[in-house]
Amino acid sequence: MVLVKDIMSKNPITVTPDTTVLEAEKLMSLNNIGRLIVVEDGKVIGMLSDGDLVVEHHLNAPIRDFMSTNIIKIDQNTTVKEAARILADNKIGGLPVLDEEDRLVGIVTAGDIVYGYLEEEEEERAMERKTITPESSAIYLAMTRSREYEEYWLDKIKGYGYKGAITQTGASAEKLPIKLRESTTVAAIARGVISENSREKIAVSNAVKDAYSQLALINPGLGGGFKIAVVRGEGHIAVAIFGKFGHALVDGPEQLTVGTSVI
Repeated sequence: MVLVKDIMSKNPITVTPDTTVLEAEKLMSLNNIGRLIVVEDGKVIGMLSDGDLVVEHHLNAPIRDFMSTNIIKIDQNTTVKEAARILADNKIGGLPVLDEEDRLVGIVTAGDIVYGYLEEEEEERAMERKTITPESSAIYLAMTRSREYEEYWLDKIKGYGYKGAITQTGASAEKLPIKLRESTTVAAIARGVISENSREKIAVSNAVKDAYSQLALINPGLGGGFKIAVVRGEGHIAVAIFGKFGHALVDGPEQLTVGTSVI
């Protein structure tokens, strides 16, 4: 069983309520992160996301004026599945992690949760000698960095009896959901993952919608560029979206989300 302490980012970067907008922007940019934990007198009192900074503020304004104070914290011994449920239920992208003495020991994000699921799946596979799942296949395929590695994973996926395809797209916030769905559907048909049957195309569309909804929770209202992998297993489709959001004022960290749909 994978716990939050196994996947969290340790020694998170913190700021005080008097930190200025300019200082916060610099910290996020230099460390390629999308959120900061606000601490005062050794206690976590707020969170600041790059989305908070998109709104126009005076560069010398203190972040105490617009940081989120209604924060949810999580214990380091919480399971990955429970952490995922908390993030989804509260529509947030990250949680401060505390130890048994309520000391800040880390931060866990939606991206960490995805990797946590992978680790948990790998543990189960090692114990039960399972084959790789369509979800894991889609994640590995989407995160490939070269054409050669894409082909390697496409061949490997075939070896497990699955069908896979990969594509990439980028668009503004308004067009991104449509572009993701269109690109994935076209790639899936071209690679023979699905036929042009409307039921199968709807299944792909639903899986993309599932994955995109997670991205929208992390960075709402932003466009970007992403690689999308789609893998068809027995009775269902898995889609993984991997890439980075873009905005005139924001260059956020890479994000990875997974969606599934019955086919």
